[in-house]
Amino acid sequence: MPQDKASLWVLGPSFFLGLVETMTVAPSPVDVHARARTLISLDEACRRAARYASPIDGWETVSVADALDRILVEQICARIPLPPFDQSAMDGYAFAASAVDRVETELPIVSRIVAGGPSSPPLPFGAAARIFTGAPIPSGADTVAMQEHVQHRDSRLIVEGPVRPGSNVRHRGEDVAKGDVLLEIGQFLDARHLALLSAQGLSHVNVMRRLRVAVVSTGDELRQPGETLGESAIFDSNRPMLLALVRQAGLEAIDGGCIADNANAIALRLSALADSADLVVTTGGASIGEADYSAAALAASGAAFEVLTMALKPGKPAVVGRFANASYLGLPGNPVSALVTWLIVGNAMVAALCGMKPRRRLGATMTSISRFERSSGRTEFAPARLVMTEAGTRVEILGRGGSARLKPLIHADGLAEIAATAGDLNPEDSVLFHPFRNGFTI
Repeated sequence: MPQDKASLWVLGPSFFLGLVETMTVAPSPVDVHARARTLISLDEACRRAARYASPIDGWETVSVADALDRILVEQICARIPLPPFDQSAMDGYAFAASAVDRVETELPIVSRIVAGGPSSPPLPFGAAARIFTGAPIPSGADTVAMQEHVQHRDSRLIVEGPVRPGSNVRHRGEDVAKGDVLLEIGQFLDARHLALLSAQGLSHVNVMRRLRVAVVSTGDELRQPGETLGESAIFDSNRPMLLALVRQAGLEAIDGGCIADNANAIALRLSALADSADLVVTTGGASIGEADYSAAALAASGAAFEVLTMALKPGKPAVVGRFANASYLGLPGNPVSALVTWLIVGNAMVAALCGMKPRRRLGATMTSISRFERSSGRTEFAPARLVMTEAGTRVEILGRGGSARLKPLIHADGLAEIAATAGDLNPEDSVLFHPFRNGFTI
């Protein structure tokens, strides 16, 4: 695929998001955050965040075996029909349905056809062929009787009529016709797509280069494994978690290390990472307080950014912007807040960088069995697990997870989303359930 084709795609009309105006803010953390008081919806937060993430350029050719979690930069059309020939869907016996004209008909078994074997000669009318799943239907046959539904004596088959033509036959091209569009530009590839590509005999595909995401932890209180914890210090859990989430989404993770609370030092680290990363993510310093330095570092560097104060719990604050050649996302320091904000705002920015239309995560509507007291006004995410009841699968909320409690996540199957407009949650009320098992990809 020529380079200019990939370039035309990443500059497609649906992704011209316009220029982002640089906010004029003072470098003081207090002044920076004083402007961000109005709560915005999660959809609006995703829309604003995506404005700072222009689609990246560059593509490469990879083997289909290595294309998992990659994004296509070419349209894939069917080169062959699927199935490529009429074939048996069952182990059984092939014959012409019209030959079975009585309640009980005997047919001589004249041949044996296996998948991948040599082609079979035409089947005489009134005769049958022993056939196996995937084997080609011989000329002269139009149906397959399952072996469990017939009897045979020596070399003769006993069939009870009537028999319907086409039974247990997969017809040529019934799944895919030659020339069908199979996959579009921008498709995020998973195991299903790799199966379809392989069924077409494709060995390589052209995909977008991997998005590079750098993760930095900030905070004077943070310590790394092997270091002395000391008084008023905690071990850094955010960076390992986010790096794992980045890898799980099929992206290239860059460990940006940990840095103390200092606006100038943070700005220098961001500048260094912006040369190699498409998205730089920091945790800590995104809240509204005197000791929060992420936005201050951006302001001191003259970067384009804004503070999002979201109607979200846990979470609420985030900083989005663009620093040199990289997009920027500042997450809260509490680990559960960082997790939830990444799954919402982070995924929207990753989607935009990959040339996809950003949208908020979709959850499955499910019934809760829990009572959960809350005030309306903010969309809330709580750890939850799936339980089987007499009425079917239900969602149990594992208490109020909190922004810093990691243990409830271990016992959860995912997150329950409670709408901002909802008050107290009662048994039999509906929630949106976001599973952990497959919920960490874009």
